[in-house]
Amino acid sequence: MLITILTGGSRGDVQPYIALGVALKRAGCDVRMVTFENYADFVKSYGLDMLPIKGDVRVVASSEDVMATAQADNPLKVVLGLNKLRSYIFDLQKDFFAACAGSDAIVYHPALTIGYFAARQMNIPAILASPFPMTPTREYRR
Repeated sequence: MLITILTGGSRGDVQPYIALGVALKRAGCDVRMVTFENYADFVKSYGLDMLPIKGDVRVVASSEDVMATAQADNPLKVVLGLNKLRSYIFDLQKDFFAACAGSDAIVYHPALTIGYFAARQMNIPAILASPFPMTPTREYRR
């Protein structure tokens, strides 16, 4: 069984999925990590297969367009900023989608919901695996 894990972002976003990949591999699954190429050595150092996505999210996140969008002081500026990033985002989505080919299941980071849509189209399971709480727990206090 080939499980493809989609993740991106900072090292803190990638590292929990490496731990998951290692555990799945120990359980007998084939695991394919899909993340940005700047993490290739990090992922491979844990013995996992890696399909690199072109780019370095750290460079993009610190770009002038992203910084301007993040610091926008009104919704119109946010929309205009996202519009400038649209082609980059669409290209990334295509690359992450293509990386899912041949998978038996897809595990994905919340920021990569393309994993859900790829799995639906491929008629395979999609598993949202969040490295952070997304709903309140019993321990949650206001």
